[in-house]
Amino acid sequence: MTEPIRIVALAAGLSTPSSTRMLADQLSRAARLELERAGAVVDVQTVELRELAHDITDAMLTRFTGERLGVVVESIRTADAVIAVTPVFNVGPSGLFKSFFDAMDIEIWKDKPVLLGATAGTPRHSLAIDYALRPMFGYLKAQVVPTSVFAASADFGAGAEGQQDQAPLASRVRRAAGELAAMLTAQPPQPDADTFDGADGARAVADADGAKGDAHGDGSRLDLSAASSDGTFRDFVPMGALLGRD
Repeated sequence: MTEPIRIVALAAGLSTPSSTRMLADQLSRAARLELERAGAVVDVQTVELRELAHDITDAMLTRFTGERLGVVVESIRTADAVIAVTPVFNVGPSGLFKSFFDAMDIEIWKDKPVLLGATAGTPRHSLAIDYALRPMFGYLKAQVVPTSVFAASADFGAGAEGQQDQAPLASRVRRAAGELAAMLTAQPPQPDADTFDGADGARAVADADGAKGDAHGDGSRLDLSAASSDGTFRDFVPMGALLGRD
């Protein structure tokens, strides 16, 4: 039986209901659909960080991860990907969102595919993802999905007319989810038959070019006068000759 692809969606909204949770749900739902279309089995777990606010604060103060927070951390550690969505305050993520990451071991984010999302009242905060979130996840060495999704109140139908993004929210969500699905389903590149590594590769390339290596016991001299048919190394001077030892 094929192992399911595990995705953890982190929503750092502070209210209930929350536009941040709504965006996290849209992204996780779209990612599930894209992966299932590719034939994968998907398991999505959504975590509301506001429910862990006291645990996160305790972890920050004591450097000890409690039981509830520890379960979430372990879920992230074993997840194949993470969807992280935060409200934007003062051109940056919420304090709850940042504190959660500050309280965690940064090693669990290494090479972890992460899809970023953010919400705010107006589109004026849309660059917060690039200014504040991407650098943080770059430091954590996560694999950030190229397309991130920002949603203002107008994208959910609650803002003034004409304030929504030109590209509909659903379109941006599908694009980002498609990129995450592509990262998770991509096959690792296979070594090419003509690719050589290390000493064996160097030897194979030299043989293919017709090199005439004459390495002496002390390794001081190597005749490469015929190493290439086009005469690339025809004027090669051994190091011993340059140093006046020959």
